[in-house]
Amino acid sequence: MGAQGLSAGPGTPQAAARHRLRRRLAPLYATAFLQNLALWVPVEKLFMTGIGFDAAGVGVMAAVYAVVVPVFEVPSGLLADRWSRRGVLLLASVAAVVSVTVGGLSQNVGTYMVSAFFLGVFFAMQSGTFESVVYDTVLEETGSSDVFEKVIGRVRVVESVALVTSALAGGAIASALSLRDTYFLTVPPLVATGLALYFFREPRLHKTEEAEPLRRQIAATYRLLLGRGRLRSVILLTVTGALLMQGMLEFGPLWLVALAVPAFWYGPHWAGLTAALGIGGLLGSRGWLGRRWPVALLAALMVGCCCVLATSRSAATVIVAQVLLTLVVVAVSIPVLHRLHDAVPSAIRAGVASGVGTLTWLAFVPFALVVGFLSERAGVGAAGRLFVGVAVVAGILMLVVLPGAAATPAVPPAGREPEPAFPADRFLPADHPEWPGHWAAPPAAWEGSGVDLTEEAALSEVRAAVLDMPAELRRVFVERDVRGRPASEVARSLGISAADEGRRLHEARALVRARLERYVERQER
Repeated sequence: MGAQGLSAGPGTPQAAARHRLRRRLAPLYATAFLQNLALWVPVEKLFMTGIGFDAAGVGVMAAVYAVVVPVFEVPSGLLADRWSRRGVLLLASVAAVVSVTVGGLSQNVGTYMVSAFFLGVFFAMQSGTFESVVYDTVLEETGSSDVFEKVIGRVRVVESVALVTSALAGGAIASALSLRDTYFLTVPPLVATGLALYFFREPRLHKTEEAEPLRRQIAATYRLLLGRGRLRSVILLTVTGALLMQGMLEFGPLWLVALAVPAFWYGPHWAGLTAALGIGGLLGSRGWLGRRWPVALLAALMVGCCCVLATSRSAATVIVAQVLLTLVVVAVSIPVLHRLHDAVPSAIRAGVASGVGTLTWLAFVPFALVVGFLSERAGVGAAGRLFVGVAVVAGILMLVVLPGAAATPAVPPAGREPEPAFPADRFLPADHPEWPGHWAAPPAAWEGSGVDLTEEAALSEVRAAVLDMPAELRRVFVERDVRGRPASEVARSLGISAADEGRRLHEARALVRARLERYVERQER
């Protein structure tokens, strides 16, 4: 089967698909901006002090938050896979509204702890689910995940713009009105996320596969999370990178405190860290981290930045190192996220992504305790040496994971083997003297069937067949039969042999033909 019906001219289908993708993703971009417009974040610690928090209370609040997120993260991911990812994102927005409202109304430590609890619920529901719905939307609209890195890079830019805006606006609002008003003024943007999500058309890719019993779905999720193979390296790199980035956002100001810098430095420092989220997203979305030398360069830069934190006594140098470290980690996280989602079936994608977030939080709790202990007893330089160790591990994993092709393609959930495109009895036996393994009877021609295979219903069947394919087959099919690239070029770009390229294309075309054959049979009845 060729590209007929899928391509109306050079570049036209791809351009149309990109246009549809931008329109469809617009509500998600709006959601990313509105959810990160947290006007209260810059003045939170000052507000907490005003209602009775001391250092011990702040530690307890952080513990509440750190415990809630991993408890709710995997269940929320499973709920997103089985019910609705848009629905889970709406529930996350509701939790955020409750958190900010309770926080603004708080007059004491106990009430504010309730706010921290619901904030943890928000992050647990949003984590993993948002990236999964973006990935599936890209896959559903374009037939491949090639532009996922660019899309998620734009999401990071939108989040960064919102964070920088809220950092600047939050302080100004607190000065003009009150600390409490920064909480209340954050509520309307969060409510508006519900409206944005209402206009978002949720992808149904995770619903095309046969529904699994809950127990088997949980087993499949944890099998992928904890199993051996290249996906383990992807998960470990995700966790170590998150430790470095979260460590900078949580503990970066400790270096400024230790160096006794003026209060003026804290504003540019936080603005630099939040801006690095967007710049890193742009750099990571360019697709250049599949080559070994840029990966090695970024790994060395990451370790070098941590060495600066362990040794430098210059405030300006420390701030630059922290901003660069955050930028590098975010840039690396984009292709790593791509590889993670490529290696996971859609039916359990949100659950696995949320599970990776849970592993990150479980690793961050002891990491944070050790950073705090070292900073208190031996100074921030000792804490910096811990960052060096994590950066070395992350750098090694970068060299293992990033160069070359993406991670191992997705496997069917619960360990099921993929079913053949056609029943075995339609082929001659392997011991046939003349044509072993060939068709017993050639497939019927469709020209005289009276069924129009160029109509939208037939094309929808083709799109569904492409989306249902394993990722390794879909990539070859899209490159060969949709984009029209030559076989040698496709094999080289995917890092596979010419024989593998031909085999995958043959299997993919068989899956499409089988789907169309069933469609034609239904129409002829």
